[in-house]
Amino acid sequence: DTSHSHSHSHASSTASINLGISSFVYKRSLPFHSSKLLSILNQWPVPIKEELNIDSMEEDVQQTDKREKKDGTEMLQGSSTSPFVGVLRSKGFCWLAPTQWSEEGDSWRHDTAMYWSHAGKHFGITTAGKWWGSTTKENMKDIFSNNQKEYERILAEDWISDEFGDRRQELVFIGAQLNQEEIERELDSCLIRDGGEMEEYRRQLKEKVDNKILQ
Repeated sequence: DTSHSHSHSHASSTASINLGISSFVYKRSLPFHSSKLLSILNQWPVPIKEELNIDSMEEDVQQTDKREKKDGTEMLQGSSTSPFVGVLRSKGFCWLAPTQWSEEGDSWRHDTAMYWSHAGKHFGITTAGKWWGSTTKENMKDIFSNNQKEYERILAEDWISDEFGDRRQELVFIGAQLNQEEIERELDSCLIRDGGEMEEYRRQLKEKVDNKILQ
């Protein structure tokens, strides 16, 4: 029944517009401080409902507004000024900096892509395999010998630099009345700063590589 499908699609689209449902992609070429990011995520406000449903978002938003206005400060969880209040779903890949570069530490983070997945009350950051930048382009060509288009797509869309390959932050945020500027500012505060901090990152990485060669 195509008429039903069209009607439902139009209704969902209208609801999205009325509720201020929007999305954006956060993309950066620097790693996150693991501890700083964790600190922010621990303050993440918990949505009211377990499941996400575009047709019931209006009620969710209204209930959230009522709780916020109750005494001017109350929130479901976290700070009333949290920029993540309206986020209903987010997902993508993130690059976490090691906290200890020693063999006993977590230097593996440099080569490991992390998958960020959040929907409703469920949130997790899990390993998602190695970044393509952890191997050589020659090796990638061999891997994609039967799929040249995917190899070219990775270099065109995911490759950030020859130095770090496809290591990056690429997170999609979907929500109601999102404050993109504030969310980006909050996440930017978790990044390793370009300059002295990034130079220290490079120094630690070089030392790790040199030690591996000598072993």
